[in-house]
Amino acid sequence: MRSNGRAIARLLLACSAFAAITNASPVAAGQSLSDVFLSPRFAHLGLAPLGPALASTVASTYPVASASSSVAFVYNRELDTVERRPGPLGPILGERAETIGQGQFDLALTYSFVDLKTINGEPLDHLVNAPRVNGRFLFFPVPGGTMLKDGRFTTLLPVRVALDIGVEAHIVSPSITYGVTPDLDVNLTVPIVRTSLDMQTRARIPDPRFPSFMLSPGNPLAGTEVQSASASSAGVGDLLLRAKYVVRRGDPVDVAAGLGLSLPTGRADDFQGAGTTLVEPGLIASRVFGTWLELLANAGIALDAEDVGRSVVQWAIGGTVMPIEQVAVPIVFLGRDELSPPTEPIANPFFFQIERSDRVDASVGVRWRFAENAVLSANALVPLNHQGLRADVIPTFEVEWTF
Repeated sequence: MRSNGRAIARLLLACSAFAAITNASPVAAGQSLSDVFLSPRFAHLGLAPLGPALASTVASTYPVASASSSVAFVYNRELDTVERRPGPLGPILGERAETIGQGQFDLALTYSFVDLKTINGEPLDHLVNAPRVNGRFLFFPVPGGTMLKDGRFTTLLPVRVALDIGVEAHIVSPSITYGVTPDLDVNLTVPIVRTSLDMQTRARIPDPRFPSFMLSPGNPLAGTEVQSASASSAGVGDLLLRAKYVVRRGDPVDVAAGLGLSLPTGRADDFQGAGTTLVEPGLIASRVFGTWLELLANAGIALDAEDVGRSVVQWAIGGTVMPIEQVAVPIVFLGRDELSPPTEPIANPFFFQIERSDRVDASVGVRWRFAENAVLSANALVPLNHQGLRADVIPTFEVEWTF
């Protein structure tokens, strides 16, 4: 068993080393995905504030797979051996109070794909700047100036910008859980994240919403300017340490205390981490009914170590139905409620303002125990509201082995 543990540790270290090696972006050295918004080609379009706003919120959309093992073990005193405990397989997202069993390991490899589609319900691939914000408008500087159609002279022209932003993330997360005692589990998860940003702007000069700035026919300044940029980066995400301790077993529910520590090892400017240390205490309750149903409820808070005012309340409620012996269907509703906005407001939000990003999601999946102690899982995380940055659906796949 110890040799297996050392092999797993080496595997996790190898994954981390691979991420460090690939931790480079096609953008110029020293730059990040957020720096794309600062490119000189976009300087006059008011895009610079969008990078920091996205950097502080994108990583919060990434799902984190359960640290609870699908398969649990119990010591049989009569046979003097450890045997698999019958009952439903655990949730894919969310936690149950059940522990894996003393001396047992659970190794999991999870893959998730995040393709952000909307911001506050508006499509990211067709954002149009507001005509005026705080009395200001987007403008194109005209060196030397030009004459308007009505004979007036100007050194700037208003611009109508259609903005297309694409943000994607591929997340591979090796995870290991170990049963320290019958009541205590510890977990280490090391996500490896590849993020990409694609952006295109279509600027119309002058903005037709400002008829007083119309140009004479044939003026070379009039027309449409298209600019595009893209970048990608790979690296380690935020390292997650978790522990769960069962404080009560029996009717009406089993109760466990959970504690997580998320370390800012992922680069926030490349949309790979939150950029801050999070301490995540919580309570976990669950109850098994026979061998076919388990219900669960979680409540906790992610405390921001740098700014407690930006902490997030987290909850989950749902369960797992096991219609046949080897197949389970977990359905869990998850939510996060922010105590305050996740980032400083954009002074002139021509395209969008990231305010509160309270979220409610439904996690629906299927788990198949294809071997005695091995499980394959597929899951879809579907948004139930439209606040903040959202994907239409986040698929997650997992292979898990308990021994």
